[in-house]
Amino acid sequence: MHLALLARYLDGDLWEARLCAAVPEEPLPVDEFNALSALSGCTAAYDAAVVALDGPDGLTAVRELRQRAPLLPILWIADEMEYAVFAFRYRVTAFLLRDASTAALRSAINTMRRESA
Repeated sequence: MHLALLARYLDGDLWEARLCAAVPEEPLPVDEFNALSALSGCTAAYDAAVVALDGPDGLTAVRELRQRAPLLPILWIADEMEYAVFAFRYRVTAFLLRDASTAALRSAINTMRRESA
């Protein structure tokens, strides 16, 4: 499964490492993007997207991704539970808080894998 990762510049490597550690038994290609505009037009190249942005930035990214790619599985990683309501509204595949366990990340990745198949 090929992932697009939207994260702040200094967070990208951390989230890529955590995602790959969650499924160590298989390669997990991840392309990092620091802005949604960099991803525009190429969402079809990915099996799923991970949005690791907090607050309004995460909400905007999820909303725009859903508009551009209605069927793309999305994992939204946020800092506050209040965004779970928006995750439901925008049909996010999985919603996790930043301190999610490796097991929770693995479960979210497996759910996205099933949806992208």
